[in-house]
Amino acid sequence: MHRVNPGHGSRGMTLIEVMVALGVMCILVSGIFFVVQTSLKTVIMVDTAASRQDEITNLVDILRNGFRNLPVRTQIVAKPLVQDGTEQIVLVFRDAPGFLSWLSEKEADNLIVLLAFRRDDEGAGWRVCMKRFVPPEHFSENEFDAKKLLALGAKIPWLERVGDFRRVGVRFFDAEKDEWLDAWNNPKERPSLIELKLVSEKVRDARSESSVLWVPPVRSEVASR
Repeated sequence: MHRVNPGHGSRGMTLIEVMVALGVMCILVSGIFFVVQTSLKTVIMVDTAASRQDEITNLVDILRNGFRNLPVRTQIVAKPLVQDGTEQIVLVFRDAPGFLSWLSEKEADNLIVLLAFRRDDEGAGWRVCMKRFVPPEHFSENEFDAKKLLALGAKIPWLERVGDFRRVGVRFFDAEKDEWLDAWNNPKERPSLIELKLVSEKVRDARSESSVLWVPPVRSEVASR
């Protein structure tokens, strides 16, 4: 009867071999973790970009629908300006009940709506904001200065719709002059088109940065006021 010598044939792993095996396993696990981590980051970035694009698309759709359904009496002026140290592009809408409203209640016929593209207090980005209010009785309907109307509604807080834009731009198309303008100073007429440029770090597709919105003309009897 022969005994099996454990020193031959089926010997156990040495300490060095165990360490090598553990090292290889660590490398494999680290590689798998890196691949999974990279994949998760990519998914999160894609999802964030898609969510941001949806946010911008929804904003543009709201504005497009609002402009298309402007009340016939609504007048518009718009200009870039700086007030209280804040750089902004302000669009003023007078006699604009229901414009961009989320309320079901009927609003006053002389309602003023301010739509503003405002730089953050830190100066890092831009926000799209709005406010709405009824002017006091003594306020003349012929008074249509953007700075004065901003001051008039200073106590009304801004409602932020969308923020965190790296750059914004607003232009107005004058069909009679056949040119784009950076401001709109004629309340008796409306621009034919309004171009919005909304640049976000989270959306890299330059084709989605600009949108052109159609604005219906005022009626002739309103233009003669």
